[in-house]
Amino acid sequence: MRAERPTTGHTYPQAHPQTCWLPSISGVCLAVLFVVLLPLLTLACMLSPGDALADGGAPNLVYVAGAGANGQDLAIVDIAKQRETGYITLGGSPAGVVLSLDSRFAYVTEQAANQLDIVTAQSRQVSARIPLGKAPTALAIDPSQSSLYIVESGSNALAIVDTNARRVAKTIPVGGHPTGVAVAAANSGIQNTSDEEVYVANSGSKSVSVIGVNERRVLATIPTPAEPLAVTIPATGGIAYVTTDVGSVLAISLSAHRLLGTIWQTPGDRLGVMDYDAATGQVYVPDETTGQVALLTPVADPGQGVFAPPTEPARLLPFSGEPAAVAITFEGSYGFVAERGVGQVAIFDATTHHVLGVVAVGGAPSALVTGAYPPLLSSQTTALVDVVVIGVIVLIMIASIFSLVRAAAQQRRKVEEARSRQAHAVSDAGKGAPS
Repeated sequence: MRAERPTTGHTYPQAHPQTCWLPSISGVCLAVLFVVLLPLLTLACMLSPGDALADGGAPNLVYVAGAGANGQDLAIVDIAKQRETGYITLGGSPAGVVLSLDSRFAYVTEQAANQLDIVTAQSRQVSARIPLGKAPTALAIDPSQSSLYIVESGSNALAIVDTNARRVAKTIPVGGHPTGVAVAAANSGIQNTSDEEVYVANSGSKSVSVIGVNERRVLATIPTPAEPLAVTIPATGGIAYVTTDVGSVLAISLSAHRLLGTIWQTPGDRLGVMDYDAATGQVYVPDETTGQVALLTPVADPGQGVFAPPTEPARLLPFSGEPAAVAITFEGSYGFVAERGVGQVAIFDATTHHVLGVVAVGGAPSALVTGAYPPLLSSQTTALVDVVVIGVIVLIMIASIFSLVRAAAQQRRKVEEARSRQAHAVSDAGKGAPS
């Protein structure tokens, strides 16, 4: 008869399941990684240049070409303060201005000096000058190619400037006396989305040249009924808007490279530099003759159908000081009008269209662009900081993984030791039990 195990008087070790603490250690390590890496990643994002949208970026500053007592300055207007906070004297009759993608540099054409000035926004100094052809005026920047496209009115050509190398990469012959230029991006409605296009208004030959960015050659020449002056192309919609010397605004199909018709006709013959609201697609057209800015409803490309634009303009905004150019911030909050006749810039609410203030800049302002405050660090310093931040992140990740592996190994040893002790205890207990 088998002896029964006593129920009292002797305690046998019980086999409790062992808990592995590896998930808890992993959670702690991941939490540490999150707490440490999040500020570093945030810092890296703050120091790295952001993408540029319509008119160069956030609504902080306005750069105005043609300011100053003699119209030879690039004025800087702080939007929040509604006053001029600085200027750079250039000379050479500044005619056009755009900003780099990161707002570090302002690019200004000097029509009389036949050159492009590169102004470092932070120091407000001219850091480089690039020789161009005769009478460079309008210019446009291509966000995806790091290229500037500058019309050389006196040379009947389009200069392509490499902004990284700071040199003219190519010069392309276009029509006679080009005066306006705009870039049609991949999603703007062009047919070949793999090759952006540049539209050049040739006032001397009554035509618009279409140039392939990758091919760097004229793809099409579109006749116009009058001398084209300026051109603007919204980010979407498939339409290029072109002003003429007889006061009309034309619509050109981006996909078909053909003239669709006239959108609006005004008695004036001095239409200035247009801009569009990226939020609504509306186009702003300054009219120096009538002292107004016309607000146009965006039109659509009918394809093979009949072009039937809406009744235009949707609204007329009065600016009596000979409005020569308009700029709208990318998110559609503010609008700015360069009033050439009185040497000032008007600031208005782009939603209500109420004038918020007027800033005197002097001279005869003819072009302007809005943008963000320039970064505090140079691009080289920012790149170095980014490398250091990434290096620190990698080191922290390696150290954390090593700590995790080490903790897991230690926990595994503890579990094995506990099991070994338990096994010995059970064995010893069995040997001491009555038979």
